[in-house]
Order: sequence, then C-alpha cells, then structure tokens
Amino acid sequence: MRQATTTLLALVLTAALGHAQDQAGRQSPTFKTDVNLVEVHAVVTDERGEFVRDLTRDDFEIFESGKLQTPSVFHLVDVPMVEHGRRTAIHALVDPDVRSTSARFEGRLYVLMLDDLHTSALRSQLVKRAARQFVERHLADGDLAAVVYTSGRSDAGQELTPSRRLLMAAVDRFQGQKLPSLTAERLAVHLNDRDMERAAAGSSGDGSSSSSPGSTRVDDPRDAERGMNAQRALGAVRNVARWLSDVPGRRKSLVLFSEGIEYDIYDVFNNRAASSIMADAREAIAAAQRANVTIFAVDPRGLSQLGDEAITIQSLSDDPRVDYGTPRGFANELLMAQESLISLAQETGGVAIVRTNDIAGGLSRIERETSRYYVLGYVADPSLSPGKFRTIDVKVKRPGLKVRARRGYVPADLKAAEKRDLGLKPGTSPAVAAAIMNPVPVGDLPVRVWAAPFKGKGKLGSVAIAVEIDGAALKYQQRDDRFFEDLEASIVAADHDGKVRGSDRQTLNLKLKPETHKILSSGGGVRMLSRIELPPARYQIRIGVHESNGGTVGTVPIDVEVPDYAKLPFGLSGLVLTSSAAPRLITPRPDPLLKDVLPLPPVSTRVFGKDEVISTFAEIYDRSTPASHQVDVKLSVLPLGGTIPVFTATETRDMEASSTVRVHGYKAEIPAKDLAPGDYVLRLEASSRAGNQTVVREVPLTIRATTTTAFSH
Repeated sequence: MRQATTTLLALVLTAALGHAQDQAGRQSPTFKTDVNLVEVHAVVTDERGEFVRDLTRDDFEIFESGKLQTPSVFHLVDVPMVEHGRRTAIHALVDPDVRSTSARFEGRLYVLMLDDLHTSALRSQLVKRAARQFVERHLADGDLAAVVYTSGRSDAGQELTPSRRLLMAAVDRFQGQKLPSLTAERLAVHLNDRDMERAAAGSSGDGSSSSSPGSTRVDDPRDAERGMNAQRALGAVRNVARWLSDVPGRRKSLVLFSEGIEYDIYDVFNNRAASSIMADAREAIAAAQRANVTIFAVDPRGLSQLGDEAITIQSLSDDPRVDYGTPRGFANELLMAQESLISLAQETGGVAIVRTNDIAGGLSRIERETSRYYVLGYVADPSLSPGKFRTIDVKVKRPGLKVRARRGYVPADLKAAEKRDLGLKPGTSPAVAAAIMNPVPVGDLPVRVWAAPFKGKGKLGSVAIAVEIDGAALKYQQRDDRFFEDLEASIVAADHDGKVRGSDRQTLNLKLKPETHKILSSGGGVRMLSRIELPPARYQIRIGVHESNGGTVGTVPIDVEVPDYAKLPFGLSGLVLTSSAAPRLITPRPDPLLKDVLPLPPVSTRVFGKDEVISTFAEIYDRSTPASHQVDVKLSVLPLGGTIPVFTATETRDMEASSTVRVHGYKAEIPAKDLAPGDYVLRLEASSRAGNQTVVREVPLTIRATTTTAFSH
C-alpha cells in the first residue's frame, strides 16, 4: 500500500473526496518555538490609503478577548513590489533543472485557489485571465506559489514552486463546472408546476387554479449537489490553511478566484445543508485564523448582474409574487454569493475584490497587502481551554490611521493533532522529518539539488538526483588529526495525488584528513547521488539534509515530470552537466549508470567559470519506426532571450532496425572559454527523419569570468 505525504494537492483532494462521500525588506523575524505564541499581521494605512512604515512597537496595542497583551515580537516586513518592465529572470524563460537553498525563505507565499465548483463554464476564461495576470505581473523571483482546485483535481493543480511556467500550465487547465443558476432552476420548476396546474384546471372544466397565497415557494431541485459543492469548497479552504500552519513568521496568502457560494444558508428550515455549510464556513475561517492565513477573494466577473444566466430565461412567471428569473432575483443570488467571499476575506484580515471591473487594480492591491505589514507576536494565556474562539483587536495610538488584521482565532487542540505520515524511509531523523513537513524550504544548511528523468526498467522511469552540501557550513569536530561529521539525506517523491511513489535515505560518516577538510571548508562540499525508479507522472521531490554536529537542516523541493518513455515514439532524457570543477565536492558513491559515460559526476550548479571544461550527456529514446533510419542531433548555446546561437554542434546518428526502444547516449563538451560572461540557454534538439519527430531539452546556464567557490552563487 502506497504511503501518502502531506502535499497540498493531496489535502485538497482529501477535502473534496470527503465531502463527496458524506454528501454534505526581505528580512524574516525569528520566532520562539512556544506553542502559545500568537502571530498577528497588521496592515496600517493613512487617510489616503498609503501604508505607514514608521511605526514602533509602542505605537501598537493588542487585545485578546478584551485583555491587553504585551508584544514579544515586533517586525516590519517591507518586500519590494514587482517592477513592471523588469528584466526577466533566467528561470522565467527556461525552467531550471536545479534548485538550491542558501538562506531562509524570505519571499511571498501564495496559494491560488481556483474555485471550479463555483465558476460557470462560460466564464472559465475570466478566471484564467485573472490568475495568469497575477502570476505574470505579481510574482517576484523569490516568491513561491501553488495552484489548487476546490473540486480536488490534483492532476490539474501545482505544488509550491517558483516556476511561472508550471503555475500558468496549472491555471490553463481550469474549467468551471458550476451548477445552473439557483434562480433559473427555481423558475423552471415554478413554470412547470404552473403549467401543470393550469392543464389540470382546464381538464376539470372550471378554469380555476389551485394556486393560493404562500404557495409560490420552490425548493432548489439541485439542493443536495449545490450544498455538497459548497462544503467541498470550504473544506478545501480549511485544508489549505491547515497545511500552511507549519510556516511561521510571514504572511501566508490564499487567493481565492471564485464567483462565490450561492447557497442560501439563512433559510435553515427549507435548505437542508444550510446548518452544515455554516459549520463548515466557521471551520474554514477558524483554520485560517489559527494558521494566520489571509484570504483574498477575487470575483473575476466584475460588475456582473448574471447576464449570462438571464439570457437563458425563455419565459417569466405572471405571478407578481415570484421573483425567480427577474433582475431582482438574480441580484439577490449575486449578492448572496459575493457575501460569502467578503466574509472569508474580512474574517481573516484580507480583502475581497468584488463588484468592480478593475480586476488588475485589485490584484495589485493584493500584492501590496502581502508585501508591507507589521508582524506582531504575543504569548497567549495557556490556561484558557482550546476550541474556544478568542477575539483579536489591534489598535494604533497614532490618530487618523486604519488597521486591518485577523479578528481572532481558535487555539489548536494539541492532543487532537493529526499525525502525518510522510512516507520517509525508516531511520529518518526527527529533524529531517519536521523540515520536510514544512511547506517552504528550510535553508539553515545550504543545499543544491539536480534531478533529471531517464528511462528505467520496463515501464518505469529512473530519476537521477544529485544533492550537494556546502562544506563550509558543516560543523566538524576535530579528534586527533581527523575531522568528523555525520550527514543524512532523505528523499521523498510524491505524485500529484500526494502518494509517495519512491524514496531514498543515505547516511555519510565523514572522517577527513586535514588537507581534505581544508578543501571542503574553502568552497568545496559533499555530493550525494541517488536513483529513484518512478512510474510516468508529475512529481514534487523533496530532499532533506541534516548534519549531526550542529543539528542544522536544509530542505529543497524540485519538480520533475517523468515521461512515459515506454510509449513515446521519440524522447529525450534530462540533461546531465558536469565540469572540471566537480572534484571540489567529494562524491563517495558514483551513479552506477553515469560513471561509465561521464568523466566526472553530475553537478547541481548551472554557474560555470570560463576556465572550466563543461560536459553534457543525455539519452535518446527512439521507437519512431522499426526500420533503420537517421536521427539528427543539435546542441546549441543561446544568449538568454536570444535566437542566434553562440555555439552549435551537430551530428547525425544511424539508428539500427529494431522493434524495441533504441537507447543512444549523446555526449558533448561545451567550450566555456569561448563564451562571454552572461546568461545563456543550453538547448539539445533531436529529430528523427522517420515521422518528423522532434524533441527538445533546455536548461539555463551562466558563465562567469572565473571559477568561483562552489557555494558562492
């Protein structure tokens, strides 16, 4: 039985399935590990709506349930806004095949929730346009974002990533599936009942109608399904908030793109799911308040009056008491749906972008709200019982200022805390397990990671992984003439459903001679290589590294897509790069498949000096035709954003006749000495002359004037 890790997409899928079955500047503050510490993020503006930056701890007063609290944490977060017309980062054009963490995560953190359950299919494009605009214009290079669907479509979503390409691909898979308008559905039932009554009256010959005052109410014929969708959406909000609870010290933003929940929760006598939905809404808000997650709601319809729904109305009732299908009826439905968005935002300290055509301005406001705020922290009274709501009221002594913050929270019940199974190998240390559980990278220990897919045995793929650890960051203990340190690396590969499909754990006991210790401490490091066999799918691979002497940990997530090489007519593996500087990092265990085709082990950096010799390797997988044919291979180095290569190498391969997949290795050297310092794209293109099949792999590349120390970039 496959284990499940706590990935974001898996948690949202769990919420969807559960309800379906039930039918119901860039500086970070340091926080103590006190479980009673309460974080509050406050946005303070003046009369013109401008953020106020010059406040001190003494300017604030925090009240919890009416009792004045003493802030033990105070910090101003003022992250630079994304500049329009900025120079495009290298990974914005080409996704890197390496990831690193050399410091604590200090960017913005967003979860883009696309509410396909409450978006009309006809208006899907409006959600795509707004979400894409947010990704393109409001994500900085140091930010992380994820995309989730309220329906639980894990195959369409995207885990936390800095990649705009992956995020926009997840957005482009969006398709609304909202039920027909509540007003229109009730009108259809009412008209049908009216016609049946009139037909019955006509057949009796008295021409009378059985209609009487008070008989115009019509129940929603889709009440059960509409209620279930509301609960699924609120469950998704709740689970995302719980997932983000492990991230302290910064604002966590859930940007909800939705047309709102149109279920009437106020009529608990006639709407069967009203009480359950109200309870789910309270749970979702409580989870967000507890985790300090701010919800920003965006209705991409703008100043809509449900015109798309109104044009479907073919006939109206002649009963003046009936407002189904009338402008008033549609207006009430719209107001009810938007009130749900406003409530989620206001109760968590966010804003709702509704009833406006200035969606672009609203998205800019969200960026401002998540970039400039005060972090306040205080220790709550531990004697108060968990599960009881506590109000939070933040005030500023300076007159004329407005403060917006979350309105309260419900303390967590630690005894009832859910035990999470990460799917790690036995023996994994608690420090690594806790770090991998954290949604954002932990950078106390500088780590670099490279991962690339290859064809494996049978139908499986084989992902090669290189984990590089900064030797200068290790806490060596000297005994006699040796330097000792113990390292642990744990790797977990989870698919889009959150199922762990593969994992690895390695340990390394260093016992270094003085000359080796000197190399590792002055720009060198340790390289640990791994192979994981995985079925074709999209994966997020999380790597955690722990050094025992100092107890520091580093984690790095990296996204990898494993193609179905067994079925592809023509394919390429990932690209392997190495250089003459690779020996600066010791590699105790070589890769069993690459050691015979490359002179040196693969590296996890894409920054090289002009004095280095760079080698690249890839495999070509060809089943385009059983007959013999030729394959053209072209290796190019292009300036970032350019189209004219500065280096090109071409060759033609003769492919033998075969009824099975042919595997051909390709190896080449890149003359770094002939390249000017700057950013480049390394492009490998293979084309089969049988069937005109072409595949391409690209990775970013940076050339510097000289080789720098291994972890200085």
